[in-house]
Amino acid sequence: MRILYFSDNRSEHNRRFLEKLSFYEHEVWFLDSANDEAADDNASRRWLPTGVRSVAHERVIPRGADPSVYEEFLPEFQSLLAKVRPDLVHAGPVPGCGYVAARSGFHPLLVMSWGSDLLVDAGQNAEWAQATTTALSGADGFMCDCDAVRIAAQGFAPISDARVAQFPWGVKGGVFSAVGPVPAGVRPAEPGAFRFISTRSWDTLHGIDVLLEAFRRAQGENKMLRLILAGDGRMAGMVHEFVARHGLHRVVLTPGQLMATELPGWFRAAHAYVSCARSDGASVSLLEAMATGLPVLVTDIPSNREWVRAGENGWLAAAGSVEDFAGKLLRVAGLKPSEREAIGKRNQTIVAQRADWDRNFPQLLDLYERLMKVVTPA
Repeated sequence: MRILYFSDNRSEHNRRFLEKLSFYEHEVWFLDSANDEAADDNASRRWLPTGVRSVAHERVIPRGADPSVYEEFLPEFQSLLAKVRPDLVHAGPVPGCGYVAARSGFHPLLVMSWGSDLLVDAGQNAEWAQATTTALSGADGFMCDCDAVRIAAQGFAPISDARVAQFPWGVKGGVFSAVGPVPAGVRPAEPGAFRFISTRSWDTLHGIDVLLEAFRRAQGENKMLRLILAGDGRMAGMVHEFVARHGLHRVVLTPGQLMATELPGWFRAAHAYVSCARSDGASVSLLEAMATGLPVLVTDIPSNREWVRAGENGWLAAAGSVEDFAGKLLRVAGLKPSEREAIGKRNQTIVAQRADWDRNFPQLLDLYERLMKVVTPA
């Protein structure tokens, strides 16, 4: 099958989808609306999985642009369809790439949600809501990672469950484990220290402001608390200023943006995972932490409640509540080693049973095949 995979970034998440599609011997073309592969061909070749070809284009659409900006890409997208001649188009996020693909009239079309595109972006204003409705109404199939996103999508268009592939973007078996090396930067042991890790983007959506203040308050009560704050983001300046202003440089470690191959070691260096994200689908970083055997503290939102039962395998804190997160940071840090071990084993079992990437991915391929049987390409 010849597949045009249309998205707006070169994230590790997209790379994993492309790699898997190529592994199953599909002919895969990647169109990234936010980058011009022709102008950055060497970087594109390094990033693309073996066997996947990039689609060069002239117009570049900044990620997160309004749907009206994506509308301007429609004529070029239709021209690219004529050149690539795909059997199926897989497009997302919904109000951007999915919107353009639906406006093109191409079938069969599978639209994929990234979680926040439906849970946050679609509700910005009437323009975003209409683009979301257009994208989902024009889709033959839909891909999502959790109940919360599927329910949100079905609120915009009558998508039957039979046309949905739903599974978490997941964890590859054996990659994340409690056993193995840790980074050299955290090897010197501090007797009694308790390290939390966060690998979320440094922005408001992912609650970096809440996490920093909650940690500052909790650390004021328990001087042995430590925070591994991996990653980067738009609020990097605020993060570093906060750490400096409050004298937290000795207890907050910022190793920067980590490569996928580095993540397992950093998770093993921690005693628990924390995320203050205000909105989420099935968070891959949460699943990675659970696969490593860490207790987790995450925001009390529907998608997280699909994975975390308070007191059983982690804790939930109210979205945006510094007080709630601070109190539960202290509660998690107060667990006995035996309690942490029991929770860790539960989390590893949950991920192995429900979030194995290799086991779940064929659901998407099955939906592709079904769409090809009932829809004639344009």
